[in-house]
Amino acid sequence: MTQILGIVNVTPDSFWSGSRVQDRQTLVERVRTMIRQGADAIDVGGCSTRPNAIQATGEQEMERLEWGLDAIREEFPDIMLSVDTYRPRIAERCIREWNVNMINDVYGGNADMYQVVAEAGVQYVLMWAEQVKNNPVEEMKLFFADRLIQLENAGVNVTEKVILDPGYGFGKTVEQNYTILAHQDELLAFGLPVLSGLSRKSMAWKLLGITPDEALPATVAMNTVALMKGADWLRVHDVSEAVHTVKIFQALSDYK
Repeated sequence: MTQILGIVNVTPDSFWSGSRVQDRQTLVERVRTMIRQGADAIDVGGCSTRPNAIQATGEQEMERLEWGLDAIREEFPDIMLSVDTYRPRIAERCIREWNVNMINDVYGGNADMYQVVAEAGVQYVLMWAEQVKNNPVEEMKLFFADRLIQLENAGVNVTEKVILDPGYGFGKTVEQNYTILAHQDELLAFGLPVLSGLSRKSMAWKLLGITPDEALPATVAMNTVALMKGADWLRVHDVSEAVHTVKIFQALSDYK
C-alpha cells in the first residue's frame, strides 16, 4: 500500500504559501488534520529549497525546527516524523532529540550525512537534484547507482532504509520532469521504494498556465501517473486527495 507523507513547512518562504506554518496552534491543527485524513508520516521542513530561494542559515533552520518538532512530538508522540534537511548536524540533532524516523535529503547527501544515517539506523530519502546535462533518465539511474554504493560503504542498510526520490522540479526543465515521470518505473530495478514529490510543483502550473494555488487537480493527475509508475510514497500538501487517489488506484487491482 502506498504511503502518504504530509508536508508541513515551518518556514516563511516555501514555494506554496498554503504549506507555511508560523505558530504552534496552527501547526498542531494542521498535523492533526493530516493524521485524521490518513497521513502515514509528517515531513517537517525548516529551510526552503525552492528555486531562487535565499537559503536559511543552519541556525535559522534549527530554530524553526526546534519549536515545530517540540509541538508535534508533544501532541503526537507516536507519529512517524521526517525532517526535510540536507545538513548532517541538524539531521543528527533531530534524530537524537525528537526521535525523528526519517531524513528527507533533497541534495542527495554526502559522507557526513551517510554516517549520521548509518549510525542512527533511520529511513533515508535519497533525492536526485543534480542539474540535467543531456539524458535525464540515464543520469538519474547513474546517480542512484553511485550514491547507493556510497551509502552501503558508509554502513547504511540500503535494502531496508533507503527510499529513492527522482527529485521532480530540482535542476530539471518542465520537459525533463515529464520525461522522468514517464520513465519512473525504471527505478524499480533498484529494488527499493520510490517516493514521488509532485505536489503543486511548477511542472504542473507552468505547463497549464495556472498558479500553485490552482494546481491541486493537476497534482491528483500527476500522482495517479506516479502510482502507475510504481510510487510507494506520495509526498503531498493535500493529504485527503492523495489518500483518495491511492484508494481508487488500489481498487483497480482489488476489483479487476
